[in-house]
Formats: sequence, structure tokens, C-alpha cells
Amino acid sequence: MEEDDECSKQFENGKLIAGSINDLIGHLTPTSEYYPPEDYLFAFLLSCRIFVDPVEVLTQVLERCQIEQANPDLPETATVAPHLALFLLQWVETFPNDFIRQSMMDKLHEALRFCKNLDPSCSRGCDRLIRLLDNRLVDVKSKKKVPKSDCLEKLDFVRDIKPELIAAQLTHIEIDFLNNISFGEIISMLGKDVSKDKDPATAWGNVEKYVNWFNHLSHFVATEVLSPELGAARNLTMEYYMDTAVACFSQGNFNSAMAILAGLNQSSITRLHKLRDKLDRSKVEHLQSLEKQMSPSENFKTYRTALRNASEQHTCVIPFFTILVKDIHTINEIKKTRIDNTDLINFEKCWELARHLEEFQKFQAGVCDLQADGSLQDDILKAEVLTEEGMYFSSYSIEEPVTENDKKRYKAFLEKQPTTRTNSQFF
Repeated sequence: MEEDDECSKQFENGKLIAGSINDLIGHLTPTSEYYPPEDYLFAFLLSCRIFVDPVEVLTQVLERCQIEQANPDLPETATVAPHLALFLLQWVETFPNDFIRQSMMDKLHEALRFCKNLDPSCSRGCDRLIRLLDNRLVDVKSKKKVPKSDCLEKLDFVRDIKPELIAAQLTHIEIDFLNNISFGEIISMLGKDVSKDKDPATAWGNVEKYVNWFNHLSHFVATEVLSPELGAARNLTMEYYMDTAVACFSQGNFNSAMAILAGLNQSSITRLHKLRDKLDRSKVEHLQSLEKQMSPSENFKTYRTALRNASEQHTCVIPFFTILVKDIHTINEIKKTRIDNTDLINFEKCWELARHLEEFQKFQAGVCDLQADGSLQDDILKAEVLTEEGMYFSSYSIEEPVTENDKKRYKAFLEKQPTTRTNSQFF
């Protein structure tokens, strides 16, 4: 391990791995002759919010630049303005959500005025930066306003549409939800965001929406299976969504595949032994193979292998989001933010978080070239689904309770007012 003689920064193989907050911000701050390494810039701006408010970072960077520019020993032709403007541009492009806060926007305008006054040739670029940010913030705010409307008339997917086409629509829906999530939201999700004026109610709202979408899709599949009145139609529906799960997996959409598996394995469905006994054995085997691929054994080893392979074969891959969140949480719990008995930040943790979220960024950049059908996507998004209670009532109407536990549960349900379909509440 190497230590910087002039400060508390620690390096390993030329990479900064620890330092005080002031030293880390110093390593981040551009000068007339220095610009921070790209990987360090990303890792710091991503992770800084777990140990310092981003507005404090921007304030210190600006103050350091002003001090450097006021240095009488600085050559007359030297100016920090171009590097500072580039630094601000990269921050805006990578983490636009940071500037939703008025305190951040105010400090950004102050920094841009400094750049323009120092070097008028930067004026046009600074103005473009503000327009870019305005457009990004409009996109961010519009993403949070998901339109609601009455549920559409139910479409007979099983009769009219191939499983591969439904799987394609699920991929389009998934990439939209995935792209709405910012890196800052994922860090906020850890409960470690120290930003002082951030609205806690919206700190990770898009993450919550994505989780709710997973639950909606799971309930949607279970509702579809439990809805048909005739046993033959129910068998076809069950097999249809088994095929859809396999199609999702084949297309590299692991999140939808797992949501469908969760729906097909709802206890209100698994208790239907007569239904499951009549399923096509080849389709059952395909589903069992898929379940093995998504098995949690050895920390989801087979899934992680499948994810790597899919990333080489498809232009758009949707990871199983729960695993990505689990990995981030694991890093957060295992690696301490501060080194024991010191005020030094453990920047190795920041590097690790950045590595995982760079992979997430690649998934967000995916281009879905599968056939899109907006009306089908609306059908799925706005579909009515049964509550857990409603699923059991439907299940018991299909097959009477047999075990003692089933009988007790059924009796308890009968004592309550029956629950029918309710509008989806995942938005």
C-alpha cells in the first residue's frame, strides 16, 4: 500500500483506496493542468452521497477552483474554466437527478457563472449544459408521471397471441422501468444517502415502482390461470404462461421469467393437483429446466452464467433485479464506509459499488429490437389482478380443500366478505 506524504490518501497499484473527505474531494477537483481520472470521477459521484452531501462536494470543488485561479503564481494564460466546465458537464450527463434539488441547481449556476466570467469562450458550452440539464430533468419528471386509466377490455392472450410476442412486450416494459432508475436512487435505497434536503418519499420511487411491477406481473399470471371456468381452458392457460416464461428466458429477459415463475408457483395454484397432473409433460420439463437455471443455489451460480451468456447474444438483456439489489446490499453491509478508528473513507467500497452499477448501466443502454405492440403492453400494465385472498377463493372454487390446513383457511375466508378483482396498484 502506498501513502501520499502530503495527505492521508492511500493508494494501491496507483489506485486511490482510502482518504479523508477533503482529500477525496481534492483528488476530484479539476485544475488548470489536472483532470480527475474518468473511473474515479464516476465512482466518487456515484458513492459520495453515502458519506457527504453532493451539494457540499460541488461547493468545495468550486471553492478550490476559485482559490487556484486567485493564486498569484498561476501563469496569466492558465485558467481552470475549461476543466471545471467539462467536470460539470460530466456530472450533469451521468447524474442529472442530483440537480432536481434547488440547492444543487443554485450551486451549479454559480459555478457556470464563474466559468463564463473567467473564460468567455466557455459561455456557449455552459449555456448548452443548462439546456441539456433542463431536457434531462423534464425526462426525469415525465418518467415519474405514469398515466393511469380504467382497465382495458380483457384480451384472450392464450387464443390470439403467441407466447414469444407476449414475452417481447414484457421486455419492452422491463427496459422502460429499468431506464427510469437512477444510480442515486439505488444508493438511496441502501438507506445511506446523507443529502440534507432530499425528499425521502421520492428518494428511490422508481426502484419501488419496478419492484411493484414484478409483483403485478406475478399476480397477473396467477389471475390468468385462475380465471377460466373450464378445466381444459385453465390447462391451456397454465401451459401458455409456462411457454411465455421459457420465451422470456430465451430472449434474455430474466426479470419477467422470474416473475412468471413466481406467479405459477403461487400457493393458490400449486395446491391445484388435478390441474398440474394434466399438464403437458414436455412443457413441465421445460419449466423445471428453467427453474433450475434460476435456482438460488450457490448464490445463483447458474443464473449468473446464463446472464453472462445472454449478454453476449442479445442487444437487450434484463437482469433479475432482485439479485442486482442483493449484490449492492451485500457490498454495503460487508464493506465499511469508514476505516476502523479513523476518519478515512474506505474508497475500495466505492470502487466496488461503481463496478456493479457500471454493469447496470450497460443493461440500461440495451436496445430492444423485438417487435413492439403498445396496445398489448397497455393490456398487461393496466390489467386487473386478483388479491391474494381473491386467488384463494378462485382456487377453492376450482378444487375443494382437502388437507386440514386448506379446510381451516377456507373456513376463515368464508367468514370474511369475498374479495374480487381489484385494480392493479403498482404505480
